Amino acid sequence: MKNLTPPTANTVHEAGLAALPAELTVDSGLAQLPAAMQRLEFISLWAIMELLSSSGALTAENVGRSSDEIINTLGAASRHHWLVRRWLVALVEREFLKLSNGYYSWEQIPESAAGADKLPEAYEALGFPLEMAQSHQKLLRHLAELVRDQVSINQLLFENGEILTALAAYQNNWFTTYLNYAAASIVKQAVKPGPMLRVLELGGGAGLTTAAILDTLAGRPINYRFTDISPLFTTAAQKKFRNHIGLRCSLLDINADFTAQSIPAASTDIVVAGNVLHNAAHIGQTLQRIRRSLVTGGWLLFSESTRENHAMLTAMQFLLSPAESESLLGSEDRRGGTDQVFIDSTAWQEELVVAGFEVKCFLPASTSPLSVAGQTLFFAKAV
Repeated sequence: MKNLTPPTANTVHEAGLAALPAELTVDSGLAQLPAAMQRLEFISLWAIMELLSSSGALTAENVGRSSDEIINTLGAASRHHWLVRRWLVALVEREFLKLSNGYYSWEQIPESAAGADKLPEAYEALGFPLEMAQSHQKLLRHLAELVRDQVSINQLLFENGEILTALAAYQNNWFTTYLNYAAASIVKQAVKPGPMLRVLELGGGAGLTTAAILDTLAGRPINYRFTDISPLFTTAAQKKFRNHIGLRCSLLDINADFTAQSIPAASTDIVVAGNVLHNAAHIGQTLQRIRRSLVTGGWLLFSESTRENHAMLTAMQFLLSPAESESLLGSEDRRGGTDQVFIDSTAWQEELVVAGFEVKCFLPASTSPLSVAGQTLFFAKAV
């Protein structure tokens, strides 16, 4: 690994673009993505506004209320209090609410539905399957029950036991396709004649990142260890990728010591993590575990949400609410006391440096239409 020349940001970017449909990468294809994302986020925020209005949490008389008063009027379950506060922050950012001396009031009072029936059109434009739009419509219909814990997101999304299908729908879109194949191009660069390349994937989930990497390598020999905290995913991956020689699956918790989970120090050339590191109880400690597992000169590739996508505030964010006896993710690291689960690119770079990495690049560029989803690929070298 020490003697390999890392690919340039432009090379990685082009590899990601090559995985997208041709109509997206010519003319104004990509330029349409920001408008579609804006529609999706608007529908989600409008649903929150309607709930605040219909519940009486914020009234037409426009009397200011504190976040605690709003939460109590909503009847929100205690484990979702953080999420309601994130709702309020988002509404202020988008100038639907105003905040003065700790009290929230309407900037714009909702008068009519924003059109959840338009969700399929917006999701399709962003490359999601129809199932994602249908799932989100269902969640919006039950938003009040969700925030009060009268029904769980698991009951609504996975009512038929199709957890893998539901998560694959969430992860299957133009943004993650771009990031997965960009990451795969970096792994491909590392496959050279010589010792077998050792790859460790963390939080493999539905296996979309795995599939992109294996597809790009096109059968080249590799020692690939797929891990996840749930046997549901490792069992499914073992079946899905059973024809790939060199791939094995096992359980791994990113919040526990890696060596105790059969990942010795300096035993890995590349660590891959697709949208999972925000689940770290302490980001710095998890990055240190990853660094110890890598050889010096090894590579860490991971994608992460680096901004809060407002559309997900009424969807997948519910999955991040802690159990009643647990703390919110990040309560012991830089996220503590902020209600924020996701950190921005600058914060990730700072954490990587402290953990013993040199950041080589991160994509997409802030000027790219692909940046509107707030999903970022980081490529760092263990030093």
